[in-house]
Amino acid sequence: MRVVMRKTVAKCVVAMSAGFAVMVAQGCKKQVSTAQVQPVVSSAPRVQLDFPVGPLPVEDVDPGATPRVDRTTQRRPQVQPVQVPVQRADAQAAAVAEAQRRQDARLLQQQEAASERQQEELDQEIEQDQRTQQEMEAEPRIQDIPELPQPAPMEPMQPQ
Repeated sequence: MRVVMRKTVAKCVVAMSAGFAVMVAQGCKKQVSTAQVQPVVSSAPRVQLDFPVGPLPVEDVDPGATPRVDRTTQRRPQVQPVQVPVQRADAQAAAVAEAQRRQDARLLQQQEAASERQQEELDQEIEQDQRTQQEMEAEPRIQDIPELPQPAPMEPMQPQ
């Protein structure tokens, strides 16, 4: 009974280890998604100043004279979009993905090695139990009791 139970446990451990190895392998196949890099433009809306520059109007001005308006043209500074170097980001993402792949492969090898060691230990225990059981079965269970000479039957004594 004990051997059957150990065999069943061993099979379960092997099945679970194989399933875990498949899950880890599937996880390693997934690609790291790269974030979309969009150029960042920081600019504040410019207010167009459209009012006359010069002395303030006085009420006693000649009605026929036109006020002098000096409109200076203001140059807008050109706004350069801030761009994250796409190549650098891609190279970093690729390096991170490669490092993750290496780490996953190393972990998978460690898990497989541990699973193999555990399976070998279980196999050794099972073999040892089988040997012990075979030795126990080989021993006679009921030993013959040496026969003692039976005493001679006594004759019943008759009253005299």
